[in-house]
Amino acid sequence: MNQENKRYFYDIEQNSIDDILRVFIEEGTSKDLTARVNDSLPYTESMVITSRWEYNRHAEAEKEATINTFKLGKEGCNLVIWISPDDDGDIYKEGRLNIEFPVLGEEEWSLYGKHMPLFWNKEESMELAKRLLENGGVSLKEINDSEDLRCQPIGFIVNNIDDWVEKCRELVPEFEEVWKFIENGEDLKNQERVKKAVIKAMIEADGDNYYFESLMLKDGFEINADGGHGSSYGATMSEMGIIVSVGVNGELHYSPGSTEGLAWCNHCNVYFNGNTCPLCGKVVSSEKRAA
Repeated sequence: MNQENKRYFYDIEQNSIDDILRVFIEEGTSKDLTARVNDSLPYTESMVITSRWEYNRHAEAEKEATINTFKLGKEGCNLVIWISPDDDGDIYKEGRLNIEFPVLGEEEWSLYGKHMPLFWNKEESMELAKRLLENGGVSLKEINDSEDLRCQPIGFIVNNIDDWVEKCRELVPEFEEVWKFIENGEDLKNQERVKKAVIKAMIEADGDNYYFESLMLKDGFEINADGGHGSSYGATMSEMGIIVSVGVNGELHYSPGSTEGLAWCNHCNVYFNGNTCPLCGKVVSSEKRAA
């Protein structure tokens, strides 16, 4: 993808640490659900007007879903489950399960919530929606297909909202590992771990977004470079990166530097001289990255 045509969703000189760490959790590539449990910062109803809603062809439906979540809150639903289904990889490589809590503050309504990947296809997502509706959930309009699902969240009234995890466990028992993870506060501990990595990489990157992402890659935080529900700068497009070399005694050395003319190993997330990755032994093309 041409660098000039790529849209960027974070900037280490403009976005907050809290914003960036959430990108790295949300857009992580791990298939471990618990590694991808994210929480959202409070989102007020007035922000619907000022938010940028032109990011992809699903944006208008997702804007409608946000508005509908507020509407469900005003109708008494204190727990709202919004399913963002996959689209066969057209834009989103995976679906997303969003647990939202509409709250009336002193001046206006706001949302906060927990969010996680949904590695289910569109048909399975529709089956989940049907189950939610059969178990007391309500939607503002009828849900007939996955595109309806994308803009129609499903609301519940929970007598004691502190018991929301137990309600979710009852509704979506397949996610037991996630509910237990959240119950034990492990999602917040993971968030702190990512935050430390972000701060460390931001300091060393000194304003270079591409190099920042290379540093995060080295520490094991890989994100979806195509940008599904979030986005990435695409570290492999950087002129700076982590270079691995072999010392005279066979020891490995990692160092930051210019990646010009170097090869790139997608498996190990490093640059090196030659055609064989010194970490995994994989033979790769002499071209360091795709344009």
